[in-house]
Amino acid sequence: MEIGIIDLCKQIEDPSMNRKKVHKMETSIYIFIAAVICEVQSWNEIEEFGNSKIAFFKSRIPGLEFIPSHDTFNRFFSMIKPDYFELIFRNWVKRVCLEVKGVVAI
Repeated sequence: MEIGIIDLCKQIEDPSMNRKKVHKMETSIYIFIAAVICEVQSWNEIEEFGNSKIAFFKSRIPGLEFIPSHDTFNRFFSMIKPDYFELIFRNWVKRVCLEVKGVVAI
């Protein structure tokens, strides 16, 4: 069973306009989830977190050149229905918990 962030993203319709897209939806979601797990609180802090961990994200996100801006994160997540994202995210976490045995330190 696949449990990666990409699998989570496949269940979400990308609300961005194709002509304005600079970052893939998966990029924004991956960085957002990592930042929230690390207790980041605002869009500005998510951007700062991403920039402080750019080498890490570049090693895991193919084609990543730079971190989306705080405005990009804000716009992107304001277009996604929060209840739907929460449902998909909770289901993904349940799958991870079933797949990964033992304690996962975060």
